[in-house]
Parts: sequence; structure tokens; C-alpha cells
Amino acid sequence: MNDWLEFFRTHKDKKLFSVHDLSQLTSRKRNSLIVQLNRLVASDVIERKARGWYANPFNPPSSEEVAMVLRYPSYLSMEYALSKQGILSQRVYTLTIITTKLPYTYERDKATYEYHQVKRSFFYGFESENDVRSATPEKALLDLIYIRSREMSDEHLRSLIDDMYLEELDKKRFEKFHKKAGFSLPFEFW
Repeated sequence: MNDWLEFFRTHKDKKLFSVHDLSQLTSRKRNSLIVQLNRLVASDVIERKARGWYANPFNPPSSEEVAMVLRYPSYLSMEYALSKQGILSQRVYTLTIITTKLPYTYERDKATYEYHQVKRSFFYGFESENDVRSATPEKALLDLIYIRSREMSDEHLRSLIDDMYLEELDKKRFEKFHKKAGFSLPFEFW
């Protein structure tokens, strides 16, 4: 156990480790490594964040950082990004994420990760900060309309948009992203 603690302390700049990472860094065989990791988790020395992903106890990752590795590539968007950016007036507890992978919902440590699949041609309009990718406010709104218009009524979607501070958005950037996306808006809101 002390060897593992020293390993994680030495690599404290890295917040999340995959089994593959650990195998490469320690030269341990996968089966033996998994047994050791299970013991470390059971002893509360390290935390399993998802299948095959472990947190560094000396530099634990945020929920947003975990979201980036569960489905790669991905970026934070929709309600979560809009709330975080102060555009949506409601507080959001579910991390809403866009990916090119299959849709997926994962719950762990009081966090819910909700992944929505888009085509590669729709995967744009995000910025990266400290390994966390987030949609610009304009793209987060466009993603929300694109995804939620398939899931909820126009009335419910309009109600959600009415709770937003749209004057904070760059209308020209939104129009540029919308033109590139190539789908019709369900209603006018500007």
C-alpha cells in the first residue's frame, strides 16, 4: 500500500488514471494490477470513478474532469454549460455532455453524467480549459435546442429558453453556428 501511495504522490500532476495508464507506468500485468486496484478501492486508499478509471488521492479530479474521460471525445454543453455560464437562471445538477459516441447516462458520487450523441459534423463550438471542454454559450444553446426538441414539446422547450438571459449571447455567433448545423429551429425566440 505504501508503494502505491508513493506512486500516486509522485504522479500527483495526473488526476485520473486508466488501467492502461497504470499498467504502462508500473509495468504490472493487467490481471494482477486489477486485483491490486480492487484492494486499494476496498481499503479506501483510492477511488474508482468509473469502470477502468481511478482517481489520484493526492489530486482528485472534479466531476467535469471525470466527464471528459467517460466518453471521449466530449464537451460540456446544454443546460449544464448554460447554467455555469450564467445564461440559464436555474441551477443544474446533471452534467449534460455532447459526444460523438453512443448516448449514455452514468451516476456516481452524487453526480449524474448525461451524454448526448451528435454527428461529427455537429461536434464544434467549444473551448478547452485545464482539460475540460465546454461549449460556448451560443453553441450550448444550439445543442440544447437540437437535442431537447426531439425529447420535449415546443411549449416545454420555449419555457426553458424563457428562463435564459439571451441578451448575454452573441447573436451573430449563434446564427453562424446555426447555419453550420443546418437544422430548422422549432420556433423564433430572439
